[in-house]
Amino acid sequence: MPKISQTITMSDIRKEIDRIDESLIKQLAERQRWVEKAVVVKKRDGLPARDDARIQQVIDHVRVLARAHKVDPALVEAMWTEMVEWFVAYEERSI
Repeated sequence: MPKISQTITMSDIRKEIDRIDESLIKQLAERQRWVEKAVVVKKRDGLPARDDARIQQVIDHVRVLARAHKVDPALVEAMWTEMVEWFVAYEERSI
């Protein structure tokens, strides 16, 4: 259990969580912009939206990152799998 200050309140914690959520959304938006660029390149080069080897590489990489940052790798894998599948479907609709 992390050590916390006796003066911290739930309001303080919620403000920080909201700040982190906004940061995560900004990062997700940046990721989406890169996926949109990938659509253009895949369309141009006749590449398929789905690349199972790349998907596995991404999932393996985020599991390593999760362990390094002390986040449950199962949580990260579930989140990234959902996100990657959403983006693949987006690419398939766009190509």
